Amino acid sequence: MFLVEHSRLGARNLVFTWEDPRKDGYTGYVTEGVTLDYDMEAVHKWPDGTPRPEVCVGRTGPDLKHYKVFRFARDLQEAGYQPVAGTPLVFGSWRKYAELRPDPDQADEEQWWEYLDEVDEDTRRWAKRTQPDEKPASTARDDVAFWLARKHIVTDSGIREVWYLPKGAPAGEIRLLEVNDRVGVPADKPEPVDFGLNVEGAPFRLFVTDVTREELERIKQDPSQLPKGWVLADAKVWGRRK
Repeated sequence: MFLVEHSRLGARNLVFTWEDPRKDGYTGYVTEGVTLDYDMEAVHKWPDGTPRPEVCVGRTGPDLKHYKVFRFARDLQEAGYQPVAGTPLVFGSWRKYAELRPDPDQADEEQWWEYLDEVDEDTRRWAKRTQPDEKPASTARDDVAFWLARKHIVTDSGIREVWYLPKGAPAGEIRLLEVNDRVGVPADKPEPVDFGLNVEGAPFRLFVTDVTREELERIKQDPSQLPKGWVLADAKVWGRRK
């Protein structure tokens, strides 16, 4: 087995996996060749009238790589194990652990912001490994728009979809409607932002309008909510999964 000692949402986790976490892109320290003795039913059972289990982890052996989970600290001490701080978690792979997230109906503000920080950091690391092409397939407006949409989706974890709206746009202009639920307080009417665009051989101006999913649904019902001259007709929509 493999072990990663990982801090998440203010808690220290001892994450045991059967597969090497590095295969899933984990770049931190990994302890290889550990063994684990963890009888979950025995450790966590809590009959009425009995003390609540403390659930603690100890390790022993020549290389201190044999771990065992105990119900109580006294059991750990009596067995001669060295205590290890943290909550034991067992997964087949690091990917399964990484998919865990706090319940938005239960998490407090600090936990939620910490979770979003983790998402942003993971996005940064993933984007660094999964860079889009350095330049668009061609200097045609549609190809440049697709390339820009992919770059934005890869580098910004808040963007769910990008709507490319070429109909009615001047030939030298690219209009993107980006669906992002992390844009803050919605405006009365979404307004485009003129972004500088530096693509060799592609002299376009880029305008981006951020909307939430709720705003997008309102726009579908009332297209007048779009910036002046923008229309949804003939839109091309690109999402996270292309």
